Amino acid sequence: MITPEQYVGGYATFKDWNDERKANAEKLLKAIQPLEDELIAAGVPFPINPGTGTQVSGSGNGGFRPQKCPVGAARSSHKEGLAVDRYDPKGKIDNYLLAHPELLEKYGIYIEHPLCTGGWSHWSIKPPGSGHHIFYP
Repeated sequence: MITPEQYVGGYATFKDWNDERKANAEKLLKAIQPLEDELIAAGVPFPINPGTGTQVSGSGNGGFRPQKCPVGAARSSHKEGLAVDRYDPKGKIDNYLLAHPELLEKYGIYIEHPLCTGGWSHWSIKPPGSGHHIFYP
């Protein structure tokens, strides 16, 4: 489970972390929890990232990112509070979701294709332009 504090990380005092993005993040975290619960029940591990001490991937930019962050495009899902990168060093989360795409549809979650996410699993509640639940960025 990812908390709002873990999601925002070191960016909690940035002006970009405004009420709209906080509300988006609350929706995101609420939406991903049932999918995480179902995967855990199926035996899929959600390891802790030693770099963040949480399930958020990376070294500080796997959750919310301010607009000035050089990682990601302007107005990206991360910069709007609508996406999180889950720590997935062995690809077990992504591989399970690739084999069970119906779960993504069931919970309204969109992931970047595992071929594009080595070591993390990108989860978003914002549909990509294609509308596909598994997409190439």
